[in-house]
Amino acid sequence: MEIEINNNSPEPVYEQIERQIVKAVCLQQLVPGDSLPPIRQLANDLELNHNTVAKAYKLLESQRVIHTAGRKGTFIQPDALANIKLYQQQQATYQLKTLAASFQSRGMTHHEINQLLSDCANGYQE
Repeated sequence: MEIEINNNSPEPVYEQIERQIVKAVCLQQLVPGDSLPPIRQLANDLELNHNTVAKAYKLLESQRVIHTAGRKGTFIQPDALANIKLYQQQQATYQLKTLAASFQSRGMTHHEINQLLSDCANGYQE
């Protein structure tokens, strides 16, 4: 797996790294037990500050996608794919609740919000 950084992207570099590793796990390009390069090595390969790569690894570790085994290295968690799906579902739920609360504060009813969500999920474009 090769990580590519787009310095012109508005997405922070550490998020680009995190997203690409998550995608590789979802596509089974990285599977449980696979090792990732050490932070300093990846930082050197990508010509980045090692703190940027460390931030991406810390984020992945908090999502339980990877685990660090000290000097032994950093590895893809056995249940990484399930953890990714759970994390994405939690994030989506939080975002939808926030959005629904915003719509309710503007006077929309539950029915109107549900209809709007249904229309959007079905590709409705106004």
